[in-house]
Amino acid sequence: MPRPKSFTFLVLLIVCILSVPSTAQRKFVDQLEAKAEAGAFVSSNEDTPFWLRTNQFGIVPTESPAGFFSAGLRKKYVFFDSLSNKRRNFDWNASVNPVLTYNKSNSARILLPEAYASVRFRSVELYAGRRMELMGLGDSTLTSGFYSGSGNALPIPKIQIGTIGFTPLRFTRNFLALHVGFSHGWFGTNYLAGVRLHQKFIYLRLGKPKSASKFYLGLNHNVLWAGQGEYLKQHPELAVDGKLPSSWRFFPNVVFAYTSKKWYEKNGYGGFDSYRLGNHLGSYDVGFETKVRGHKLFIYHQHPFEDVSSMIFLNVPDGLYGVNLKPAYQNNPRGFRVTHLTLEFLTTKDQSGSSFYLPGSKFQGADNYFNHSQYVQGWSYQGSAIGTPFIAPAADMDQSKLQNPRFYPNNRVNVWYAGALAKLGTSWEFGLRSSISRNFGIPGGSFEPPRNQLSLMASSQYHLPRLKQTSIILRLGGDRGEVFTKNFGGYIGVSKRW
Repeated sequence: MPRPKSFTFLVLLIVCILSVPSTAQRKFVDQLEAKAEAGAFVSSNEDTPFWLRTNQFGIVPTESPAGFFSAGLRKKYVFFDSLSNKRRNFDWNASVNPVLTYNKSNSARILLPEAYASVRFRSVELYAGRRMELMGLGDSTLTSGFYSGSGNALPIPKIQIGTIGFTPLRFTRNFLALHVGFSHGWFGTNYLAGVRLHQKFIYLRLGKPKSASKFYLGLNHNVLWAGQGEYLKQHPELAVDGKLPSSWRFFPNVVFAYTSKKWYEKNGYGGFDSYRLGNHLGSYDVGFETKVRGHKLFIYHQHPFEDVSSMIFLNVPDGLYGVNLKPAYQNNPRGFRVTHLTLEFLTTKDQSGSSFYLPGSKFQGADNYFNHSQYVQGWSYQGSAIGTPFIAPAADMDQSKLQNPRFYPNNRVNVWYAGALAKLGTSWEFGLRSSISRNFGIPGGSFEPPRNQLSLMASSQYHLPRLKQTSIILRLGGDRGEVFTKNFGGYIGVSKRW
C-alpha cells in the first residue's frame, strides 16, 4: 500500500530538522514557549460567575458545569543574537493557542483565541491573524477592563502594522517615544455579511526609559463599517436596499471620520449615513508613572467617545479612572507580600446629556455607548462585549429583570473596583478582584430604581516544587445583586509551562 503524501512530508520534515546542526536546533528551541492547562468550572446555577469568565478573551464557558482544556505554542522574537553578539534587525514570531470546552449540555467547542504570524524590522512589525491584546492605556495586569478593548471577547482576526511597544525617537535623545498601530479586520457577524473593522492608535511617552517619572498621552479609534443584511431591508431609514456603504473609495471617510456635504445622496445611500460612515468609538487616554522610594505608582484615565459631542468632552466626567501601585518589596522571596494593587472607578452616566437633541447645540447627546442602530449588536464580537465588561450584553444579564430590547440594555453605570495580587514564599500566589456597581439602564430606558451589583473572586495558585513550571489553580467567585443571577462557583485546574 502506498504511503500517503502527508506521511512522506512529515518524514522529510523530521529528517530536515535532525539534519540541522545541534547548535542551531538548541538556538531555535530556546525561542519557543509552550503551555497547557486543564480544569473544570462548577457553579450553584447554570451561569458562570462574572469574574471567572470576564476579560478572558471569550474562552471561558458562560454555562456551568463545564470542562476546559487549553494549549499554546509561541515562537518569540529575538532582538539580540548572543552567538554573533549582534543586534538582530529582522525576525519572525508566531503563536497558536487552541482551547477546547465541554459544557453541561454535552456540547464541545473548539476556540482559537490566538493564531497569528508576524515579521519585524527593528521595532516595526506586521502581523496577521488573531492576537490576544488590549486597547488602551492603564494597568493591563489587574484592570477591571479597558474601555475600548478589555480582552473580554475573542480577538478579531486582522492585519496590523505598528510598533512593538514604545519606541524612543533618537532625535529627541529618547525623551519622546511612540507606540502606534494601524489595522484592518473582519467581524464575521451572524446578522450582517461583510462587516469590517478599522482600528488605529497612537500613544506618546514623555520621559526617557530610565526616568523616574513619565507622562503618557494616547488615542485609540475603532470603526465598524460596511455590510449588508436582510433585516436592514425592513428599515429603509437605516440603509438603502439593506446595504451599507462598502466601497473602498469611502475608506478615507472611515479613517478620518468625516463626511462631505450631501455625499450620501450623491452616492445613493440613506440619510442615516450623513452623520458618519459606520459606528465610531474609542478613547482619549492619559497617564502618569513615577517611583516613590522604590514603589512604582501609575495613575491613568480613559475618556470615552462615540460621536463629536463626546470627542469635544461634552460627556465629562465619563471614563475609567485608575491607580496602580507596585510595592518595592515585591521581589522579596520570603514571607507574605502584596505585589500589585489596583483601584479603579468607571462612570458612563453622563453620555453628553440625557436627550439626543441638545438645546442650543449643533451636537447630539444620549451617546448610548456600545449600542448602534445599523449594527444591532453594537461593539461586540460573537456575543461578547469587546470593551469594558460592565456594559454587558443582555444575554449575560438576569433575564427575569430585562425589558429593554437593545443588545446592551445597561450602559449607564458607576463602578468601584479593587484588585490585588500577593505572594507567600516562592510557591504561593493569591489574587482578589471585587466590584460594586450601580446600574441605571440606557438613555430612554432607565432602570427605576437603579440596580446594584456585587461581584467577587478570590484565587490562589500553588507552584509544585518537585514539578518544574507546574501549578495547581483554584478560583472562587460569586455574584449578588440585580444585574446578574445570584450565583457562586469555582474553577480548579492544573497548568504546565515549558
